[in-house]
Amino acid sequence: MEFNQINTESLLNLIKSRRTCYQFLDKEIYPLDDTKLNNCLQAAIWAPNHKLTQPWQFYVVGEKLKNRLAEVYADNRASKKSQTDTECYAGFYQKALEKFMAIPQVILVGQVLAQDSTVRQEDYAACACAIQNFQLMAWQQKIGVQWSTGPIINDPRTYQNLSIEPSQIQLIGALYLGNIEENCQLKNQSKRKTVEEVTFYLD
Repeated sequence: MEFNQINTESLLNLIKSRRTCYQFLDKEIYPLDDTKLNNCLQAAIWAPNHKLTQPWQFYVVGEKLKNRLAEVYADNRASKKSQTDTECYAGFYQKALEKFMAIPQVILVGQVLAQDSTVRQEDYAACACAIQNFQLMAWQQKIGVQWSTGPIINDPRTYQNLSIEPSQIQLIGALYLGNIEENCQLKNQSKRKTVEEVTFYLD
């Protein structure tokens, strides 16, 4: 088997430079390229998974579904923020609705639930690896991603809109993505522990 000619330093720099992005370029002016999105999905499905269970499902949200999910998203956000002042619900709802609709692309990630608890745990890890693959391919193509585990993925209305049964498929993340400015990573610097702080060599 021949490995692709990718420089070790380049790969490490890609991994180290990736950031979660919350701000995206206007989707009307800078629409996402379908080929680039497919590259991300292709990268995702090559994640390691024990016994090739391939437990992931990806739901690429179109405009009609996005409108319905925006209402679920906005209701959850507004309900949480207006707990101390119910009169503010409408204002919070409208702001949340606009925020969700401004996201260029939404992809929901589901995990097919195995009956065996050990396999189910392994499959969640595999799905997380798939999402990381997705994010790295996106970053390499100058696409920003936010992996959200907010209330929308646990809301029964989301499952109904996707026509999936929560006892069979569990949503584990909402990926919000879009084109980003070149210097996005400079605005979101993160401090990591050193390798020496988290690595233990045992004899």
